[in-house]
Formats: sequence, structure tokens, C-alpha cells
Amino acid sequence: MTSEVSARDTFRTWAKSALWPLSAGEGSGYAIDLERFGAAIGDASIVALTEGVHGAAEPLEFRNRAFRYLVEKKGFTAIAIESGAVEGRLVHDYVRGGLGDLSGVLARGISWTMDQLPQNRELIRWLRDHNARASSGATVNFYGFDVSGNQGDVPGNRGMDTALRTALEYLDHVDPSTGGRFHSRLDSLLPTVRFDLNRSKDSVGYDTLTSAQRDSLTSGIADLVSLFERCEAQYSGLSNTTDYQWAMRAAISARQIDAWLRCVPIDWQPLGEPFTSFPNEQIGFFSVAHDVRDRAQADNLEWIIEQEGAAGKILLFAHRFHLSASPVDANGWFSRRPGTIPQQPAGTYLSRRHGRKVITIGNFIAAGNLHCADFRHTLPRAPQNSLDGLFSELGCSQFLLDLRQAPVSTRRWLDQQHLLGQDPLRLAPGSAYDVVLFFDTVSPAAN
Repeated sequence: MTSEVSARDTFRTWAKSALWPLSAGEGSGYAIDLERFGAAIGDASIVALTEGVHGAAEPLEFRNRAFRYLVEKKGFTAIAIESGAVEGRLVHDYVRGGLGDLSGVLARGISWTMDQLPQNRELIRWLRDHNARASSGATVNFYGFDVSGNQGDVPGNRGMDTALRTALEYLDHVDPSTGGRFHSRLDSLLPTVRFDLNRSKDSVGYDTLTSAQRDSLTSGIADLVSLFERCEAQYSGLSNTTDYQWAMRAAISARQIDAWLRCVPIDWQPLGEPFTSFPNEQIGFFSVAHDVRDRAQADNLEWIIEQEGAAGKILLFAHRFHLSASPVDANGWFSRRPGTIPQQPAGTYLSRRHGRKVITIGNFIAAGNLHCADFRHTLPRAPQNSLDGLFSELGCSQFLLDLRQAPVSTRRWLDQQHLLGQDPLRLAPGSAYDVVLFFDTVSPAAN
């Protein structure tokens, strides 16, 4: 215990001298702190910026501000957020000048109810306006990189069947006769492509399927992906390359959803009452499902990076769990079997695949209030023994801190696992993140 206290004291002393405060907005300090932010980014072509919680205004506002800087000063070409990959095409096309009204595009193009956040509205409006003014070839793109739909049937405008329906709609357009055969195999199963922790006994859900029905859904989706792969030239010619690529992504996304759903135990039963706390035996399978989801996120990101090409530069934005570059001990979230390996977030794949091209910024928050859609929550002050609690002791309400500059002795402490504040998670901050973004107190994202 004494050595731990000493290590924390050593870190605290160094961090107080090394952090740089952030200004509250775009006033006199705007250029100064973002230039230092830019210096920390260096030549990285992938910036993984995280939010410590969903539903807080400050991380989203910093994201918007940082993204504008990265586009205008460092030539970034895209942003990808924790939202459905298939749904994201609506926003992708809209910011490039496509038809539609902003509210409708947000409602159907951003998942997890995040369409209701004014900061996301601001982001999409800025992107469309920027692209309208940009010279030819300087368009900045938008993507979602999450699994499509809302796993767990979180309230949202589009469900887990979104990807499969989108792929089938494309097939109806380019190959109606083959589409008919797939409809005969899959249409009766489409209503069951959903999962609701609190499903009523008489409603439809994936957990009502038999093992044979699950296998029928899986084989149908696998055959659909195989069809799209071998008919690339034909289908691209009957539509266009862009539409084909997005349809192929929809088919792959349907396979990702199916892989997530197959994690649901065959004998699973609905809770019968609102879910209230972690961990819970009823969602023990989420530990495996989370690994499936994060691997899917990583593969979707790989596709986005490929779309942007060799000159592409991308800002990623998601929860600090998903973009952690090191494994996370999530036993506090799920009831897991003893000895189960740590969770492998999407950021671990990203780090292994792209190395020094990636800079990861971990967001820490000491306290505050959250609001998104029907979700309201007061975030209690982070415990003193947590990382968020430790950062709150540095005497600065919001700052950036480059962990790569820490002395060797402090680096050793940073590379050990430590408790995150409000989340019952543990990770090694020095391996998970290159830079810390800290807010002592956050306010609700929505009014």
C-alpha cells in the first residue's frame, strides 16, 4: 500500500507540472490550447478520441472543436463515431450535399438515440456547410462504425434488422429473382432479429428461436454475403461501385448482428422487470457479445480507413472502453467465469493494425449530470482511489496531459491496471491511452 501511495504521489507531482489547461470555449485561449493539442497529435493519421460517459456535453463539444481544428489545420478527411455503420450512409450522403432534411437524416442516420443530442446536430450541420464551401476533392466524410441497430433493444429509430433489410432491398434492385429466393428464406425470421432484455412474454425476439431456426438465419445471411462477394462485378455494373460497396457493408453488418445474437444462450429468458444494475447473471453473455461487437467495430473501422485511402486522416469518437488500446478488465460489468480473459476493445485491434499512426485520447470525468433522450443520470464524484478521482486532485478543472512524456518510474505505474471512476472497469492507462482529456464536472448534453 505504501508503494502505491508513493507512486500516486510521484505521478501527481509530475502531472501537475505537465498538464495544460483547456479554455472553456472559442475565446482568447482557443488557438493556444488547440495548437498544443495539434502538437500532441503530430503526424498521426488516426486520432481515437473518447468520451468517459455518454450523455455529457463537454466531451461532445470538445470533439466538435477538435475536429474543426483537425480539418482546417491538419487536413483530416473524415470522422467516424460510435453509431450504426449502415445507418451512417444517410449522414455520409447528406454531408456531401445529398437530399433530405437535417432532422430526418439525424433520426435515421445516427443510432443509440444519439440523434437527439444537439452537439451531433451541430457536427452534421458544420460538415454539410464545410463541404458546400470546400473546393473540389476536399470533401470531409462522415461514418458510423458500430454494429447496426441497437443491441439490447435500446430505444432507437432503427432496429437490429436494419442491416439485413438494407442488403435485401439492394438485392431486390439489382437481382430481383435471386432476391425473391432470399426473401422466402429470411422474411419469416426478420421480425426476430431483435433482442430486448425486458421483452414481454408474448412479444417476438431472437431468444424465441429454436436452434434450427437460428441456424437457418445464420446460413441465409452467410449465403447472402457470399452472393454479394462473387457478384461484385455484376452488381456494381447494375448499380454503381458506391452503392455496391455500401450494400456489401450492409450484408457484412447483418452477419455481425447475427454473430452478436448467437451469443444469447438458447435457454435465455427475459428479465421480466427493468434492468437496474451490473453485474447481473442475466447478461453474463454480454462479455462475449461485447467482444463480438468490438471486433465488428474494428473491422468496420478498417473498411472506413480503406475508403479514405492512403491520404485519409480520420477522427474516431466513441466511449473510452471501445477505443482503449489495451485490454480492459470488465468483470464489474458482467458476471463472468473465473479466469476469463480481459475484454478486447476495438482499440486493441486498431493499435495492433496501425501502430504509431494512431493516437488515443482517454477521457476522464470526476462528476456531473448526463442527459440523452429519456436517460437522465447524476454521476457521483469518482472515488479517490480511481484514475478519475486522482485526476480531480491536480487542481485544474479541464486539461490535456500527454502520458507519453511521463518519467520512466511513472510510466511503470501507468502501465499497471487501475480502477476507472464511475465504471467498474480496470485498465492500464499508459497502455490504453496516449493522452488524457479531463473534465472535473460535466453537464447534460441535451436540454
